[in-house]
Amino acid sequence: MTFLRYFLYVLGAALLSAVVGGAFASVVALISPAFVKGLFSPPEGASLTRYAAAVGMIWGVFIGAGVMGFCLGLVTLVQIAKVFTKKKSDNETPVAKHC
Repeated sequence: MTFLRYFLYVLGAALLSAVVGGAFASVVALISPAFVKGLFSPPEGASLTRYAAAVGMIWGVFIGAGVMGFCLGLVTLVQIAKVFTKKKSDNETPVAKHC
């Protein structure tokens, strides 16, 4: 179940990032159409705002999945480190002092 939960976290982050990226690119296209035209090279006759939203969503998916994957990788490494330190402390038996 942990794998499925982490997969859903990555999927949710990627989709949320896609929405944010698409909205951001649409706003940029509305504010500065010349910038978007020079940056993305949309085909002639295409709606610049819609084209920018699509490209922004694609980049949002890539960035969101990458960032969430990196974060989950760090969480996994921390959990592995905890297991190793716990095993190490369990293996060390205290030495009894004799008076």
